[in-house]
Amino acid sequence: MHSHMISSSRTLARRPRLSVVIPVLNEERIIDACLTALESQAEPPEQIIVVDNGSTDATPEIVRRHPDVTLLFEPVRGIGGARTRGFDGATGDVLARIDADTVVSPGWSVAARDAFARDPGLAAAGGPAVAQRLPVPLAKALYSAFRVFHRTLFRVPMIMYGHNMALRADVWQMIRPILSADDSISEDVDVTLAVLSTGGRIALLRDMRVEADVLRTLAPAKLARYWHADSETRRKYRELARAQ
Repeated sequence: MHSHMISSSRTLARRPRLSVVIPVLNEERIIDACLTALESQAEPPEQIIVVDNGSTDATPEIVRRHPDVTLLFEPVRGIGGARTRGFDGATGDVLARIDADTVVSPGWSVAARDAFARDPGLAAAGGPAVAQRLPVPLAKALYSAFRVFHRTLFRVPMIMYGHNMALRADVWQMIRPILSADDSISEDVDVTLAVLSTGGRIALLRDMRVEADVLRTLAPAKLARYWHADSETRRKYRELARAQ
């Protein structure tokens, strides 16, 4: 994928290659905007991978209109399996993961690369999100309150979310055996706790900003599933801690 010219102080030779993975299932309405934002970056990712998890709509056809995007298929339903299929197929030094409803800001990839290039000890990172379809002040307040609640629930300083996260490729290889494949576990929290359990440091990158349709996650049925999955995730890591 063609990369734009950047300043001599930030040469590509010294900067990590970036792969972005997007699990999808019937996202024909929104996937084009997601991919266009990635392709329009000031410093585009070297690799964009969409993992189709069994779409029955036009999602694969829309993805194929983006010739620089790799389309993979994971027939076994579940976002954890789709994410793993994408990360296993990625070749970058840094592996990012976003959702189909994520629209990255123009400087998103630069912010991610800068952080990992500047700090060799950084294992993983997440960034803030602005909720689509909500007034900005309300969206910021709700998102901030949710993050505080979630960190308190899991007693951790930082949680990465599937709509905006990245980790080093070698960290992925380290945590992969720890991760669960089934959807009874909160997939993105699972990744976060696996990184922390192996001693990895996670940063919140203010400039790695995105917009995301968080209203999709606020439906009562989804919230109930998330609460159950969070409970199972907490139980998993309590048991892992006791076993050590």
